[in-house]
Amino acid sequence: MNAVLLKELRQSVRNRYVLAAYVIFIVALLIVAGVKVSLSIRDSWDNPQSVFSAGNTLFLVIHGIFAALACLFIPTYVLTRITRERWGTDLDLMYVTPMPPSALLIGKFCSAMALAGLLLSGALPFLALSYFIGGIDVLSIVMTVILTLELVAILTLHAMVVAITPMPKIIHRVAQLGLVMFLVGTVQAWLAISSYACYEGYMSILGNGRSCVTLVELMAIGVSVAGLFYTAALAGFRSVNLDRMRPFRILATVLFAAWGGIAALQSSLHMYMFFEEALKLWASVLMLFSAGMLVVGLSERTDPGAYIQKRLPRSRIRQALGFLFRTGQLNAVCWALLLLAAGLAISNATLTAENASPMVRHTWRSIHVSALNISGYALTMLALWHYALRFTRMPATALWWVTGVVMVLVSAVLGPMRAGGVSGIDSFVGYLFAQEQGVVLPLLYGWNAITLLILLPAIFGFPKK
Repeated sequence: MNAVLLKELRQSVRNRYVLAAYVIFIVALLIVAGVKVSLSIRDSWDNPQSVFSAGNTLFLVIHGIFAALACLFIPTYVLTRITRERWGTDLDLMYVTPMPPSALLIGKFCSAMALAGLLLSGALPFLALSYFIGGIDVLSIVMTVILTLELVAILTLHAMVVAITPMPKIIHRVAQLGLVMFLVGTVQAWLAISSYACYEGYMSILGNGRSCVTLVELMAIGVSVAGLFYTAALAGFRSVNLDRMRPFRILATVLFAAWGGIAALQSSLHMYMFFEEALKLWASVLMLFSAGMLVVGLSERTDPGAYIQKRLPRSRIRQALGFLFRTGQLNAVCWALLLLAAGLAISNATLTAENASPMVRHTWRSIHVSALNISGYALTMLALWHYALRFTRMPATALWWVTGVVMVLVSAVLGPMRAGGVSGIDSFVGYLFAQEQGVVLPLLYGWNAITLLILLPAIFGFPKK
């Protein structure tokens, strides 16, 4: 059995916060279940028809408590544990163990899901009680619980990525606060969605072709996102001497290619109006993802290093084919730029179609503006570092969060100015939420093109640190 899993489970059982959370969870379930059953019995005297919805109401309340605690407590607990081990003064011994990095990550992830199973085991009697009361079917209970566990897994992997990402402590604290706020918003959204799905009934959802395909695709998207988070967290657990971003890039390329094929197929079938926008949505997600990866890629090493150089394939053809998937600043920038170019080309082609409404075009153009602004900032920071900042001994590892801080500060200054009525902010190049008004997009394309031209000498020479 995984040694890290045993260690984490042993420490979780002994952890007073876990025990306190579990005791509070059970007490809350007992109180809520007792109150809801009493209220249902009283309401049935005045309105006998309320009996048919009593089980559904009880299930939503019990599931809401379980989902809120699991989605908030487990990722936060995992984040705190990894942060203390990685950022504390006493490094945990497991980070110098000969165990493979995947065993470390899987052990921590499985222990987190074991905690989710522990919470679910406490809620199961009350979930069964809601079924026996009536008003909800077994399929709705099972599907809601499965989707909640999938959401917990995704959020836990997300927390691991935030905890393992190298950044200054003050930026890391801000990222932790942002993650907590994101968890709260996600829980609220999921409770609203699951409530609607239970009232509709999963029988009716799976019985309808459009809603069934949508549900299956959403679950598959969740698995894809979890896979990306897993490979990103795995890169943080691996040694800096390894080509640690390679699995992430390969998986991201495969997933985007597969989902692009699915989106193109659905858009060409014209079976449902919702699916006709699938290709535009995919292209927009691809643009935002590649722009974000362009920012992250700035912080990679400027040179692959002697260890990775020795492990390169001898064949020139294999070296060329695997160039975009290797660790290195140049590799990351080229990979992200190619993805961004592909997204822009596909999205522009779909937006020029005759069936694109003005509202749809405005929405997707706004996404274009945001993606091109992010890439413009990233390329500018890369050029600034290569020609000026690297001589000040500024490490390349700081480029990604410095770029992020600059973008946040500019948006924080321009946003209130726009809200205050200052004209011209919507067409200001550099404002992430600017609106496309005929001149913004050409200026953004020019900004990115000029920065790339300035970077050409550094890209082909790519001076070493």
